[in-house]
Formats: sequence, C-alpha cells, structure tokens
Amino acid sequence: MAEPAVRRLALLGGESSGKTTLARALAGALRTGWVPEYGRQRWEELRETLSLAELVAVARTQVDWEDGHAARAAAAGRGWIVCDTTPLTTLQYALHDHGQAPPELHALAARPYHLTVLCEPDFDFVQDGCRRDDAFRRAQHAWTLQRLAAQGVVPLAVRGSVTERVQAVRAALDALGATFPLSAAPAG
Repeated sequence: MAEPAVRRLALLGGESSGKTTLARALAGALRTGWVPEYGRQRWEELRETLSLAELVAVARTQVDWEDGHAARAAAAGRGWIVCDTTPLTTLQYALHDHGQAPPELHALAARPYHLTVLCEPDFDFVQDGCRRDDAFRRAQHAWTLQRLAAQGVVPLAVRGSVTERVQAVRAALDALGATFPLSAAPAG
C-alpha cells in the first residue's frame, strides 16, 4: 500500500488541555492547515448533550473535514495536516454521556493517524462555558491513554508552554524524517 500524499497528525487530550492552541501553532510552524474540532462547533450550535445519532454524525463530519483538508494540503504540496481531535474523542463522549456507542462510532474511533500527540493537563483548567471541570479533564486524559494503549498507539505526550509543545512535536516529526516546504505560506 502506498504512503498517502498527506499524513495526519492527531491532537488528543481532555478539555482545556491546549489542543486548539497547539493545532494553530503547529499549523503555523509546519506551514500547513489544521482541522478544527467539529464536535465543539456542533455542541455550541445546540447547547445540549449530543444524542448518539448526533455523535456519529460528528465523527463522520470530522473525518470528512480531515479528508477535505488533506486534499487541499496535497494540492498545495504540503505533507501534513494537524487534526484538532479525532473520532476517538467523540467515542469518549458517547460512552460517558450515554453508556454506549454504535459500532460505526467504534470503527471511526479506530482511525489510524501517522502521529498521535497527547496534550497533558499540566496547567490550570480554563472554564469557557462549554467545558465540564478539571476532574473530568483528568478522567478524559486517563481514558485516552488507556484506549490508545488498547489500540497499540503510543502517543507523543507534550507538556509545558505552547513553544515547548511545538518543539517536542517538531522533534518527533524530525525523527520520523518529515519534511516541510519552507517557501509555502501558512494555510488556514
């Protein structure tokens, strides 16, 4: 099987662990695009616990967005995209809020990524009106570690400032032999 033209870098972690901030910073540093978290957008539109059917739709949309961003990155000659979450997070909300998840959501949550980055909950929790609390954030972190281990995925754990996190990801990508176009303008 041929290596895809564009590889996907996944950011995971609990609420208020810096995923979106890191996604933006990495996209700038890598001169590529980043895929926003559709689940958060959908929650902000509805302002209620999402049903199982809605969560499956969220995971499908997240994957569609990734595929669209990957196609645009390939057309622009970029080798990576940054994904601000994955369907694994959507599965977590389904299991937490409903105690179950449909097989399709389990399958989408097993989607592989070329590099999975886990943002540590190592700074103060920031409540923005959408999040639960620090105890939930820490439970999310532990669940994500456990689920990734069950999938055989060893994530790159990042901590500290945004700069330190970007440096850690860049070092991991360098170790993978990743290259980035230096003349390309950052993409949105």
